[in-house]
Amino acid sequence: MSSPDHKGLRFSGVTGNRTSWAVILAGLVSLVALACASEGGEPEDTSTPQPSPMATFLASTPASSAGETPEPTATSEPTATPTATSATPDPDEPDVTLDAKAAELAGIGDAVSEIRELSAGGEPNVSLVGKERIAEELAEDLEDPEVLEEIADLEVLFKLLGLIPEDASLLEIERKLLEGAVVGLYNHETGELLVLGGGDDVSVKEEAVYSHEYAHLLQDVNFDLSELFESAEDDSERTSALQALVEGEATFVEAVYASQRFVPEDLDELLAVDPADLAALQATPDFLLLAFGWPYTAGFGFANSIWQDGGMPALDAVWMDLPETTEQIIHPEKYRADEYPEAPPSLPALADVLDEGWSVRTEDVLGEAFLSIWLEALGAEAAVAAQAAAGWGRDGFLLLDGPANESGLGLLIEWDEPGTDALQFSAAFEGVLD
Repeated sequence: MSSPDHKGLRFSGVTGNRTSWAVILAGLVSLVALACASEGGEPEDTSTPQPSPMATFLASTPASSAGETPEPTATSEPTATPTATSATPDPDEPDVTLDAKAAELAGIGDAVSEIRELSAGGEPNVSLVGKERIAEELAEDLEDPEVLEEIADLEVLFKLLGLIPEDASLLEIERKLLEGAVVGLYNHETGELLVLGGGDDVSVKEEAVYSHEYAHLLQDVNFDLSELFESAEDDSERTSALQALVEGEATFVEAVYASQRFVPEDLDELLAVDPADLAALQATPDFLLLAFGWPYTAGFGFANSIWQDGGMPALDAVWMDLPETTEQIIHPEKYRADEYPEAPPSLPALADVLDEGWSVRTEDVLGEAFLSIWLEALGAEAAVAAQAAAGWGRDGFLLLDGPANESGLGLLIEWDEPGTDALQFSAAFEGVLD
């Protein structure tokens, strides 16, 4: 599903498209932790940052072999000093002026450009803001009637699948998350980069977030994120795969940056969590935490795998030939083999089969990532859930409304090997049913 994505202790993301406003997670902090966990005061940079056990990673995230950390090459133009823009700090925070930090942020941008071997091509539009400003930016989507309709459909689906409580409001869950753990975003419709900030110096956390968001800016300038998301908006699997590429590559770049710049002492600040933010996360259903985090964890594995095949030019090539499904993100070898279903399976006319008064509310595809997260959220071990979903071939579902406020779901999954994959999924599903 093309639902929002998130998980963890710190959030960041890309906005400007209703399926792509979201977040970065504890997994990223874990990548930074791994990068900083060298002996002595200097960080090691001899291997590509790998996912750390500190994070809750889907077991289906590819385990890539170690490779050399990409050495920055001076192929990109120097990054211009960020343009100072008016900030709207949190009332509890001191006023923030960008001028005091402009040189430091410009240096971070230069370093990210060198790592990713891409140029920003001009002055970035940067604002250091309070939490309220970032939450307002993200909450604009929640005023869009189409977004509200999609959230209502997702709420019905999630409840039918046992993923959120029957009395829960998905809209309110999302609102609370937007009010809490958000530390940065890049709006690809306006070109504005927002980072939660305070004080006169760039903190370690601000530096990490800025490196991630600057990677999004480079993606937008060089590959046009708005056009890519618009071209994928009618296909939820393509949208989810694109989101994973966007966030996974930025997480990869940030991890490389951290391996070169951060030291073990930086971990205390990176791992610090505001109690209010932590409370919001702890109140969020497990499925949403897993689903929101998936683009960052699985996307990191995909980007790492592609980079090991051919460095940054290989990642550039992916933007010209985008992954089509979450299956291709989870299994990069299927992306390389160009393996994806041409269309969802044909479902029977369930509204005609049921009693009079039933109608189709919406229809869509779940995808391999959703199936895996569904099983894990219901209680399966991550490795079991990932293996059970790994034989996915294609699927389709119908949500139906009944004449007396009933809801129904019809789901058809086709497997690569029906004799083994279907049985494996069925066994895992039966194992978690209450």
